[in-house]
Amino acid sequence: MIPTPMIVAAVVVVWAVLFVIFMILGRKRKNVEQSFIESNKDKALLHLYCRKIKIDGQKLSSLPHITGQNLQQIAALPSGKHTLEGIFQSTELAGMKTRNVESEKLSFELSLEAGHNYTAAMYFYSSEERKEYYKGNVGKVIAEIPLSLLPESANPKAYVIVYQED
Repeated sequence: MIPTPMIVAAVVVVWAVLFVIFMILGRKRKNVEQSFIESNKDKALLHLYCRKIKIDGQKLSSLPHITGQNLQQIAALPSGKHTLEGIFQSTELAGMKTRNVESEKLSFELSLEAGHNYTAAMYFYSSEERKEYYKGNVGKVIAEIPLSLLPESANPKAYVIVYQED
């Protein structure tokens, strides 16, 4: 049998090596994101926290985009009106349980201006509740779509909100 200290040492070494590898990959992703943002300052940068994304009827893969350091998709778009389509999802801790929520496929129009950063994501609180909680330290609301977790419910339980961050 292998002695317990040897097993612990092997686990620590493997953990340390993987930690260094993931730190290097994280730093690389951050540098790529900063480079993409710098090279697209003349466009509207839309940070998307959703999947199955289409913008103006085109799949995201056919548009200039990258995956950001928080695993969001960042698309560089020209100024103007754009139609965004996607399935938004989010996770919330409710006591000791995790609640995963996913929207149906949503489609809505956005008016974006070049030189600004926008974030489109699902939240469990309305823009007003978030503004109050963060003491006004949130972006300008561009769009807010209330969602209902139960089809028969009249009270929305989640929201897809698009913020202009700067």
